[in-house]
This record gives sequence, structure tokens and C-alpha cells, in this order.
Amino acid sequence: MRLLLAPMQDVTDLAFMRTLHRIGSLPDAFVTAYFRSTPTTCALAEHNLRCIDENETGIPVLAQLAGSDAPALLRDAAMLLGRPGVAGINLNAGCPSPLVNRHGAGAGLLRELPRLAAIAQELRRAIPPGKFSIKCRLGWENASAEFPAILEILAAAAPDEVGIHARTRRQLYGGTPDFSYVRHAAATLPCPVLANGDIATVQQAADCLEQTGAAGLMLGRGAVRNPYLFRQLRGGPPPTAEEMRQYYSILVEETGRVLLHKRTEKGHCNRMKKYLAFCYPDFTAEEEFRLRRCTDIPEMLRILEHKTAQAPAPYPAEYNYCSGN
Repeated sequence: MRLLLAPMQDVTDLAFMRTLHRIGSLPDAFVTAYFRSTPTTCALAEHNLRCIDENETGIPVLAQLAGSDAPALLRDAAMLLGRPGVAGINLNAGCPSPLVNRHGAGAGLLRELPRLAAIAQELRRAIPPGKFSIKCRLGWENASAEFPAILEILAAAAPDEVGIHARTRRQLYGGTPDFSYVRHAAATLPCPVLANGDIATVQQAADCLEQTGAAGLMLGRGAVRNPYLFRQLRGGPPPTAEEMRQYYSILVEETGRVLLHKRTEKGHCNRMKKYLAFCYPDFTAEEEFRLRRCTDIPEMLRILEHKTAQAPAPYPAEYNYCSGN
């Protein structure tokens, strides 16, 4: 079973990667948040580059690209593959952000399938074997009408790996993922297929793998909420209350290390809330209220250190945060 950390903008960053390393719960590969490619520039965001250049974990990093212009994507793929820390390129065809989609990138490529096909095939020709993957959704609006054509495009492009978020763009992060389409992809495509979407517990992971026959999983929100999930899926124990407190403490430390005093203490707290938003379902209403309004790190640590919950349960329906792709 192959396990990847799914890309989530401003969340699955260098601080989180380092935290996973320190607690001993690691995927087989990290995927960066997307680098935005356009004809005039590649937004080589510093925080994404640091995930590559300052990765001390020994775990490979795949650089994700989002764009709708083939020459720009080819240019930036070559640029990123030239960096020693890049193990491969991942094409983003799943991000549902309106800003990204407005320019035809991310899930916006699913509205222009001929463009997606051309881009995927050109990247395949340019990227060495074993270094090209695609992450996509089931379609823009209607999976039953759109996914068969997407599957044909994936087969023709012959990527080395495909990750499928089992929702359409229209669903964003709501509703129930339909893993029947992932099952069809796993049975059809010659490359490994990884399933993605609302996998937050060992039981959900086991059910998904049984339903789909996928070669592995891409974990995002579930791994932020319970970072020991990678350890559990490799046969390790669930986290104790003390380990969860340790997680929060290490994440505070690593976030501060990455910030390098560029922000105020209030800014550090606000940065921590990017991660904690995915953990709120496990806190009492009072704890959540205090965390949301916290402006200093000592107070935040006092709240987190009193955490007594064990391994997180599945997400309540109202916690469908829109982050990542």
C-alpha cells in the first residue's frame, strides 16, 4: 500500500512535514501545494520551495504544478526537476478554487478535456519515466457523464501514477465521495491508482481499499487531524492523549522555526489555526472558542496541552473545510 500526503495549500507545508518526521509517522512521499504556472511567470512560492530545499526527512517530495498553458508547464516542470530535492512532477487537475479555475487551471482543466489531454501528453513526453503523476477529480459537474472521457485521457497520457479525489468540482468537499469511479479507474489504468477523499480513520482506509482495489491512498485533512494515521496504516497503534498533545507542541515549535521571526506572536497563532481548523471537531465548544480567538502562543499551548481526546473519530458532516485539492 502506497501512502502519500495530499497537497493542501498553507497546511501540508514544511512545518507539517517536519512534524510528521519527528513523531515517526511518515508517508511514502510528500506532494507540495501547487506552483502556479502561467505563460509569463511561475509562482515559485517560497514556502513551497522550502518544502523541497529544506526537506530533512528523507522522504521524497513531488512538486505539484497548476496551470493551463502547456509551454509554461513544461518550462516549470524542467525547472523544478532540476532541483535536487524533487522526486517527480504532479499535475494538478483537481483544485476547486474559483480563482484557480477561472484561469482554466486545477479542476478547470476538467471543463476543457482536449486541453487536459494535450497538456498531459506533452508533460509525459518531457518528464522521465517514473517521475510524472496526475491528481484529478471525477469531473467538473457530472461524474457519470464526464469521468469516462477523463479516464481515456489518463490512459492515453500514461502517467506513472494517478491520484483521484472521488468528487466532482461542483461538490467541492461536500457530499459523499463516490469510490466506485476509483474502482473502475484502478481496474482500467495500467498505472497505480491512489484514492483520495474523506479518509480519516484506519477503518475508512480499509473500507476504501477494499471497495476500490486502489494501490494506495492520498491523505490530507485526515492526516492533519490525526498525523499518526500513517503510522496506524502501517500496523502501529493509535495515538494516545499524550501523543496528541506532543503533536500540537511540536507543530507549534516547527511552525515557529519556519516563520523565522517574520511574524508577530499573533501571526504565529493565526498560522497555527490553519492546521487546528481540521482538529476543531475533537475539541469542546469552549476549547474551540478559545483557540479561534487565541492571540499568544503560551495560551494556545495551555489549551492544547489539556487535550484529552484519544484518536479522532470521523468528521461530522458540518466540517467540510475547503482546503487542498
